[in-house]
Amino acid sequence: MKKLFTVFCFSLWATVFNAQEIPNTIKKSDVFKDEYKHSSIALVEDDGKDGVFIARSYAGGMFSSGAGYYFEHYDSNLKLIKEYEYQMKRSDVEKWGSILGIVMNGDQVSLIDFLYNTQEKAFVCSALTSNISSFNFEKKELFRIAYSDVMKSQWFGSNQFDGDSGANFMINEDKTAFAITVDIKNKDAETHKIYLFDKQLNKRIDYDFKREIKDKKFIYENIDVSKDGNNLYLLGKVYTEEKKKKKEGGKYQYELTRISNEGQATQIFDTDEHFAGSLKTVIFEDKLTCLGFYSDKKDYRYKGISYFELDPISLAIRKSKYNPFTEQFMVDKYGKNKDKELKNLSFRGLLITEQNEIVFNAEEYYMTTHYHMSPNGGGGTYTYVYHYDDIVSAKIASDGSILWARNINKRQATGGSDAYISYTSTVKGNDTFFFINTGEKVKKLSNDRIQFGQTSTKRSNLNVIRITPDGNFSFQEILDDKDNEVPFMVSDGAVSKNSVYFIGRKGKKKQLLKVTL
Repeated sequence: MKKLFTVFCFSLWATVFNAQEIPNTIKKSDVFKDEYKHSSIALVEDDGKDGVFIARSYAGGMFSSGAGYYFEHYDSNLKLIKEYEYQMKRSDVEKWGSILGIVMNGDQVSLIDFLYNTQEKAFVCSALTSNISSFNFEKKELFRIAYSDVMKSQWFGSNQFDGDSGANFMINEDKTAFAITVDIKNKDAETHKIYLFDKQLNKRIDYDFKREIKDKKFIYENIDVSKDGNNLYLLGKVYTEEKKKKKEGGKYQYELTRISNEGQATQIFDTDEHFAGSLKTVIFEDKLTCLGFYSDKKDYRYKGISYFELDPISLAIRKSKYNPFTEQFMVDKYGKNKDKELKNLSFRGLLITEQNEIVFNAEEYYMTTHYHMSPNGGGGTYTYVYHYDDIVSAKIASDGSILWARNINKRQATGGSDAYISYTSTVKGNDTFFFINTGEKVKKLSNDRIQFGQTSTKRSNLNVIRITPDGNFSFQEILDDKDNEVPFMVSDGAVSKNSVYFIGRKGKKKQLLKVTL
């Protein structure tokens, strides 16, 4: 009778967490081999005929130097139609080159290249453009900046890194325009050179952004391109002398600047008595929002999600809210509603539903250091382990309130590549989906909770988790590692319409996976 009761309880638990099958279809390409071991998906575009165009970046390792891109065209069944390899070749005077991003315009693909020309003593940004049927790349210079003017990567001391140094690339949601910002050397003021281009590579904005404050006092959060491609929004976290005197809350202010051909406008807003460690902008047609995690005590321990809504043109603040994590979230995390705070949260992306609700995702990420004593004495060695633990997800309504917040328990760590752990997320309709690998059976925790465990290249089962509009979630294993020749790199997924694409790899052996929801 006791054994029967145990079976009944387990069946009931399985029903609670996996009550519905999650509709999906899976297609795989043929297994293939590349010359280069490491590659990742850089671009996925539908071809308009149920096929897909994919660009993969690759880099050689210790025994196979080189870098470039594989361009591949697949039909609706992931049968390869055409492929082309573009190897990046630099002249003797071209140094420190990198591809900032890829832009598509119909059947034209452009690699946005940024490099230092030692002969001309200038950083040069160019577009390498080709038709995807001919793959005959031609170079067009977009802009150049003198070497002496560009801020190189630097440390300010006390483990503070100037994260916005060099060049940064961003593209708008509709992929109709892209911006490049370059940190300019100026010891007295935070200075950026900002360019905006449309997808035809026409320059729309050429702007010098300057804030009269020392570089280390201005923390560059992000820059976004409006849907219409006419405006840029730059968000910074600024440590001013005035805010330094505050008795409560963060001793800083946030500054959001709109940049257009007419000039710039700036809005300053404070998080009052709260600490908002960082904010991210989300652009809609009729409003602009900034949101992030906040705390009442310290920057690295979080209580909930802060929300600011602004007018996209005037930048007037319409509303601000501080949403504490829900009771359901605390039960997910701790098994019961405990008065605890989160730490080590790393922002992982924003998703927008069809109803213009925002899904805000993060992951508990941290590093541990381990010292290994030499068996013969005389010192030892250090190893580093990177932890990718719980997934934090919250849906924000159009008025800024939390519709739901969930914590998905996960324990994963690696001392090397993180490609097979962490996750990829997307939305379809009003549902939110997460794809994760696990090499172990899903573990049952107290209070009807579950936990996804460690994975590896030797054992990696692909799971999908769905959170419904009311905040309930279910999960399903959609691929068992016994049925695959290669494990799939779940953190490098690329989303196109209702499908998510993954690359699988084992050595030089590779395979493309398409999961359609």
